[in-house]
Parts: sequence; C-alpha cells; structure tokens
Amino acid sequence: SAGGFFKDSVMQKFTASFLGRDCPGVVASVSRILEESGCNIEEVTQTILSGEFAAIFVVAAPETDAENLRVKLSAGLEASKVDLSVLVRPAIKGQWVQNLHCEPFVVTADGPDKPGLIAAMSRVFARHDVNIESLKAILGEGGTNRALFVFEVMVPDSVDLGRLRRELTCEGQSRDLRVSVQHRDIFEAVNRVNS
Repeated sequence: SAGGFFKDSVMQKFTASFLGRDCPGVVASVSRILEESGCNIEEVTQTILSGEFAAIFVVAAPETDAENLRVKLSAGLEASKVDLSVLVRPAIKGQWVQNLHCEPFVVTADGPDKPGLIAAMSRVFARHDVNIESLKAILGEGGTNRALFVFEVMVPDSVDLGRLRRELTCEGQSRDLRVSVQHRDIFEAVNRVNS
C-alpha cells in the first residue's frame, strides 16, 4: 500500500527556518503543519526578537527535495493564515566541531552602543577559528545609549586563550567597552551566586 511505502521509505533530513510576526499559537501552528507534511521534528530552536518570531527546525521528511517541502509548508501556513516566511535546506551532516575539541566560553562586552561592535568582535573570533553559537544584544542595559552583548562561543583547544582575551579586550577598549571572557561553567556558577 502507499501508506506502507511512505512508512518504510527512507526519510531525508532538512532544516526548515520560519520567520515572521509573532502571535499566540504560532509554534502550535508550525508544528502541526510539519506533522501534517509527514515531518518528524528532531531539533528545534526558537526566539522572539522585536515582535518577530524566528525558529529553526531540523526535521526528517518523506520529501526528497527541499523546494517541494518548502512549497508544501508555505501552502499549509497560508491555509492556516499564519504570516511566516519559510526557507528549507538539506540538513548539514555533522557539526564543524566534530574534528576539534572545544571548550564553551561566554564573552560579554558592555558600554556605549556604537555601530560596528559585533562586526569587530566577530572578526577576532573568526581569526581564531572560534565559533559563535549564540549572540544576544541587550540595548539600554545600564542606561540610555548603552548596551550589553553576550557571545556564547566554542573555543578550540588549539587556541591561545591569553592572546584571544587580549585581542578581544583591545577591540573593546577601542570602543570604550568592558570585555569579560569566562569559561561557561564559571560564568553560570557566578551568575547563580549573584541571582
């Protein structure tokens, strides 16, 4: 039977990204549409930023083509009157860190909000093969025209941590920012104590 064919067929992995106006029930709508499209959700991350909903789902699907799946998901969203844009790509096999041993660090930079900070800090990370896993910018932290930037990064063991700290501090000082680099375990322990 056709049902048996799909049940036994090889599922393909895709990354489906959704972006649009946030509203109550948006996650329920997206997950229902994925289910109705035959997708099994394997991983998901979701956030709200300035009223915009953004989510990335890694799914296993019976579709063999990313564009076909995107069209199917878009039609489901339109039928449900959910205003989201969809991008579907074949899932990447393995993560960049698979051949590297890395340690998690949290880098914070706080001070005056000036253009170019994220680009400058990102260039330092890129020079040292440090991967940014999460980035949060909190404007107004500590007063008007001030900001707090929190980078969660993976630092390969081969990186000279002292040099990385010095370069990040130098970039920060040139922009009147205070920069802190802490192992994630220490950062979390300190913040638990201060909470």
